[in-house]
Amino acid sequence: MNKQSSHKLKLLLLFISGALLSQVATAQILWSDEFDSGTAPDSAVWSYDLGAGGWGNGELQEYTSDPANVRIENGTLIITAQEIILGKTRTAYTSARIKTENKLSFTYGTLEARIMVPDLNAGLWPAFWTLGSNFSTAGWPNCGELDIMEMGFASAIADGTVNRYVVAGSHWKLFNQYENAFGSYLSPSDLNGSFHIYRMEWTPSLISTYIDNQLIFSLDISDPANDAEEFHLPQFLLLNMAVGGGVTGIFTPSEITASFPAQYVIDYVRIYDNGYTVLGGSSIDGGDPVVAHVDSIVPGSSGTRNKIAATATVVIVDAAGAAVADATVTGTFGGSHNQTVNGTTDANGSVTLVTSVTSSTVAFDFCVDDVSGASLTYDAVANVETCDTY
Repeated sequence: MNKQSSHKLKLLLLFISGALLSQVATAQILWSDEFDSGTAPDSAVWSYDLGAGGWGNGELQEYTSDPANVRIENGTLIITAQEIILGKTRTAYTSARIKTENKLSFTYGTLEARIMVPDLNAGLWPAFWTLGSNFSTAGWPNCGELDIMEMGFASAIADGTVNRYVVAGSHWKLFNQYENAFGSYLSPSDLNGSFHIYRMEWTPSLISTYIDNQLIFSLDISDPANDAEEFHLPQFLLLNMAVGGGVTGIFTPSEITASFPAQYVIDYVRIYDNGYTVLGGSSIDGGDPVVAHVDSIVPGSSGTRNKIAATATVVIVDAAGAAVADATVTGTFGGSHNQTVNGTTDANGSVTLVTSVTSSTVAFDFCVDDVSGASLTYDAVANVETCDTY
């Protein structure tokens, strides 16, 4: 390429880049979460993936809904990875993964988030991504996955650029065979410790991702050779930070050198209209109500001597096992403490009911009578347990 052609290409890229930025700046925001109210992610929009087991990637953390791992604070969403020392030779990790499955989906549009990652060296794996809304029925990769941002890669750890290296890409089923495509960007300076804007432009013909308006990845989804029908269907959002796993190349705690607690901070997530955008999910169209049931009951007591109250900690989850916040639980204590009590679940789906009746003898049974709330249906048949005895 001669210098004149190179100069023209640079001008063209600058023009396209500037035009895209201008379009985003003036486009209508169809949906956003600014994380400026409450102390936990909005349960009408977000739910939690919970548990350990590696998540198919050899990850080391357990995902929880505990405020120590995920909370709203100072107008931001904070996902915190924690290290737990269990002994001289045992270490465990906790973190969080939240999603909008069934509650918010979109087909086409501009998806944008303002994000700050921690020092990723070494063993932390933050991600901002989407999965097809048919994930629960079609499975992966048939549902399609779009990665707007992933960091923490083993290759970048090895060459000392882990806080500068960003990857974006896609996974899908290409003519009945697994396929993926990726792009990457190496920043001239570290990205951790400051906010950056990660964006995906999704139209019926093209998917492109950016960091601070710098192109990372593009995929032509109109090309029949790419067989990308998955990317013409609704997707839901996910935000998480793993510890260890395939991307990091780290599979044992002894290899983790990252500092804890480590905070992955999201200032906002927004979906802009690009002329093709369609939103869906229960938070948008009313949808079906959350179907909730009792996951566990733990009876107990509090107080001393002849003023001992009966307690019961009840956890409420939805059909997918995600915690249900703001549900009103009503239950009845029998035996030594005859009383009906109600309370409201917290961000972990948990509420502890305590009797005002006290006694020096504590021998009671407790049963959940009802679970209620806005846009909530109580499925008592699905209860893991309905009553317990102390």
